[in-house]
Amino acid sequence: MLTRRGAASRARRGPAKETRLQKLLDARHISSFRLEEKLRERLGDKAPDPKQVGRWRMGRTEPRRKSCVHLLWAIRELARDETIRIEDVIDFDPDNPANWE
Repeated sequence: MLTRRGAASRARRGPAKETRLQKLLDARHISSFRLEEKLRERLGDKAPDPKQVGRWRMGRTEPRRKSCVHLLWAIRELARDETIRIEDVIDFDPDNPANWE
């Protein structure tokens, strides 16, 4: 049962947007669970929780620099592809208006 507070917070969130991270995970057939598991393997207790990874995937929050490095490492390991670059995972284009919101 949703509370009034829960319903209001869900309404504020807005729709998820398709991110480069999600597109890459889909293209490489990497599940969120496997990504979270790989991050826990390397970072232990300091690994981001599943909610945080979900927020990154859905574009609700942007990962910090260190988290970007961790994500890139985990994706490269899971995909077995060292050629994946951070630009394939996160959009850093200054000409993209969405990056200025």
